Parts: sequence; C-alpha cells; structure tokens
Amino acid sequence: MWKYFNVRITATVAAVVGLVIAVVPGTASAAAASAPGTVNTAGSPLTVRSGPGTSYDSWRTVADGAGVTLLCQTSGESVTGTYGTTKLWDLLSNGGMVSDAYIYTGSDGQIVNNCTYVGDEPASKTNPRAANGAINWAFQRYGSSAYENMCLSFVAQAYGWGGSGWNTAEIGGDWESSHGYLHTTGIPPRGALTWYHNSTGQGHVAISLGEGKVVSTSVAGQVGVAGYTDHGMYRGWSVAYLPAAW
Repeated sequence: MWKYFNVRITATVAAVVGLVIAVVPGTASAAAASAPGTVNTAGSPLTVRSGPGTSYDSWRTVADGAGVTLLCQTSGESVTGTYGTTKLWDLLSNGGMVSDAYIYTGSDGQIVNNCTYVGDEPASKTNPRAANGAINWAFQRYGSSAYENMCLSFVAQAYGWGGSGWNTAEIGGDWESSHGYLHTTGIPPRGALTWYHNSTGQGHVAISLGEGKVVSTSVAGQVGVAGYTDHGMYRGWSVAYLPAAW
C-alpha cells in the first residue's frame, strides 16, 4: 500500500487533461516544521521508542488509528511495516520515535525537517555513549524518582560516566558559559545539554530530545519529558562536554 496512491492517481488524471504545473527553476520546497500523521498497524498498538531503531527502549505505545504529530524525521534502522520498508523514523510531539513504515502522512518520502543532532564534544574528552545511547539510558529510567536532586549525575551517567566531576549544575553551566560552549539562541538540538538556574542556586541540567523537548529529572518529581523552557530560568544549551567527568 502506497501512502501517496491517491496523489499518483490525481497526477495521472491531471496529465491526461493537459494540466501543466509550473516549477520555478532553482527553487525547492522546504520541509515543514511539523505535520500530522495517523498510526496504521492494522490492529496492534505501535511501540514508541527512545531512538530510531527497534533496539532502543520501548517506553509507551500509540493505538492503531491514533493521530500523531511529527516534529522531525531522521534515518535509522530499516523497518518493514504497513507502508513498505523504510529507514525513516519520526520524532513525535511527546519526544519519542516511531518508524515511518507505520505512519500515514500522505507521502512515502520525508515531509518534515531533519532531526538536528548536537555536534561532537572535543576529542580530548569523548563521551562513552553517543546522543541516542544517552537518551536511551535516560528513557530506561523514565518515571523513576531515584534521581531527584541528582540531575548532573543523571546526565553524566546517561553519557556513560560515573559522575560529572562538578558539585552542582550551576557550576557546570558556569563552566560551559565561561569557556564559550553555552548557546543562548536556537532550539537545543538532539543530544545537547540544556542548562538552567534555579531558586536554590544549585542549577539544573537536562538532555535535549530535539525540537523543544528534553528528558530530565524533576519532571513532576521523577524522570520525564518536558518542554525545554518548562523548568524556567533557562540559560542555554551546550554540546555534551563534561571535561571533569570520571
């Protein structure tokens, strides 16, 4: 079954009646910032995962026939589903990912922007885990209250370290800022560290899922997903560089 079957029929009819669609040379249509889709699994709930592949953590499901919102799309594991075989994965508005092979969008191709990933940390301190691995680690602890008041340790462990080497997230954010790593404009890309001030002076840090979402501690008292400005006193984002980590 083709997602764009009806589009093909319409185009064929248009060609028969001699309709000409003009295309301006040198121009290209930009992908959308978001788009609607519909889950089609022919019955079973669709698994939402922490990253673009079936090996990533399963943390919730979406019912067959449910409407979803796609925020961006990225290449991942090849999956065969209702709409054929594809490597395209969709980041949903709740921060999880699903294979595009099960999402009706009206097109077999990409319809929203590429998911933007944060750049690499300096080679002098390479993290044991990459961005999707760190996010997967965090999602495995989704709903846990065991990391309250341990946001910096949570982030460091997500990236594969034993600890960050900093006493507080405020100190960590100050270091990123003073060394030119803190970006104060733009939506944090996937895998970035997002830094905050807070009322206690200890600061806060989270991991960006991209497109305005983060996974972190202290979301209603547990590990959860929130908007990147939901914590308040947002400072900015940086690459996942933890120079003092051990």
